[in-house]
Amino acid sequence: MRNRKIYASLLSSGRKEPAMTVTALIAEYNPFHNGHAYHIREARRLTGADFLLVLMSGDFVQRGEPAVIEKSARAEMAVRCGADLVLELPVCYASGSAEYFAGGAVALLNALHCVDYLCFGSECGNLAILQAAARILSAEPDAFRQKLQKLLRQGLSFPAARQEALAWYLAQEPSIPVSNVIPDDPSGCHFTDRHAALGGSSDLLRELTSILSQPNNILAIEYLKALIMSGSSIKPVTIQRVGGGYHDTAVGELCSATALRRLFSEIQQKDAPASCAASSGDFPRQLAASVPAEVCNILSDSWQRTFPVFPDDFSAMLHYRLLTAESWQSYAACFDVPEAAARRIFQMRHAFTSFSSFVQLIKTRNFTEALVRRALLHILLGLPQPESTEPERFPVYYARILGLRRSSGALFEQIKKADKFRFSQNSLTPIK
Repeated sequence: MRNRKIYASLLSSGRKEPAMTVTALIAEYNPFHNGHAYHIREARRLTGADFLLVLMSGDFVQRGEPAVIEKSARAEMAVRCGADLVLELPVCYASGSAEYFAGGAVALLNALHCVDYLCFGSECGNLAILQAAARILSAEPDAFRQKLQKLLRQGLSFPAARQEALAWYLAQEPSIPVSNVIPDDPSGCHFTDRHAALGGSSDLLRELTSILSQPNNILAIEYLKALIMSGSSIKPVTIQRVGGGYHDTAVGELCSATALRRLFSEIQQKDAPASCAASSGDFPRQLAASVPAEVCNILSDSWQRTFPVFPDDFSAMLHYRLLTAESWQSYAACFDVPEAAARRIFQMRHAFTSFSSFVQLIKTRNFTEALVRRALLHILLGLPQPESTEPERFPVYYARILGLRRSSGALFEQIKKADKFRFSQNSLTPIK
């Protein structure tokens, strides 16, 4: 009853502008840091958004791991740092491949019927290049597919072959100036002209391959591809990533989430829980420059109680799931677990010692580390394969609200009109 009164007051007090601008962000916040706060500020500024809606992974993330801190705490971080509403991306999408992650997220945003912009980060910050790549992957022209098959026959893994084939095809795309790829090129030539002028040199291909290998660019292309293939009316906007790269491990004012997770792991291994929990200890002092003050408070309060969480914390549960399976088919029945990978996991299950070490044992040239992590996570969670009769590739049936600002009543009212699925609120309390 209390929650009903809260939401009734939200709806009655919210703004009622007939034409409000809603900008969506898709994120993990694993954990939230200064770069994420910058993204929120820039997204609102660039799009003139009345409301910022964040679609966030829950307790498991796209790397095929548990989030380092639970979802409600991360949602609170987002709201306290500028988001108006945080919805949960269902776990089958949140823990899927980049294509599935992006496809499911865009499908959910489309179903809300209120999102005007999707704003995402990228290393290159160049929407034209990213859109050109997305169009190629959406249409899969014959020349691209033939090049891809040739590279696969040469022994490249699918991700590597697709990246190389895409760079090769994109280098011949006449619609984008070379200056978008090589900024100091004074000629203003198009890709085809530049490629011809170089006499077949690999300089351009090397630049494109570098762009297409960066993780945020890869995910950005998948977002754009999902928008294209779904016929979405949502307009894309990209913001160039600032500070540390995705895989950088140096901790600073603008560092990566990878660096923070590594810091948490190192502190946990080095120090006793009691020394880490103190507000004057190494943990808060090292973290203070890398995250907003509101986030630092939440992390400090949760330290060594519900945070941090790492894959090996689930080792015993995963080991049990592996040993109680009657055959490899039990693994293959789980979402996104290839049959060959299921066979290999079943054959080697008795060599299991921990989640992380088993990933290293199972991975091969054909089974990347990311694929293996996701496969093991889906086995652990018992996520089933989607029904073959499903009419949509990325079906969405519900949206779970993880956090909202008390002043976001108009947005909340608007999304409640989406009749495609139900909304789950649980025991959520709005944040001022």
